Amino acid sequence: MQINRQKSGWPITAALLGFAPGLSYHGRVMNDISINFIIGVLAIAYGIYCYIQRKTAPQDIEKLQNLIERNGEKMGNAIHLFGYTILPIVAGLMLLYAHYRG
Repeated sequence: MQINRQKSGWPITAALLGFAPGLSYHGRVMNDISINFIIGVLAIAYGIYCYIQRKTAPQDIEKLQNLIERNGEKMGNAIHLFGYTILPIVAGLMLLYAHYRG
């Protein structure tokens, strides 16, 4: 039983929609949560958590203190900011984009 056609011409059947055609949006079931969505949200949450932790109590972050001891204050802070804040947020956004793009 065909319900809808995507732009590519592939038919979307009731089985693909999980028998929930009212919940579809451009051929995508809205209650379908993929691993990309879960990991993306967790990565963004982790990046935000690390940023807040860096601003409120940087002396409590052992990895940051080790990086500062090994590489100096400026470089240690830069490495930690990139690796534990910016990179997880960007990766999470890319995973969310992949999830919503299909």
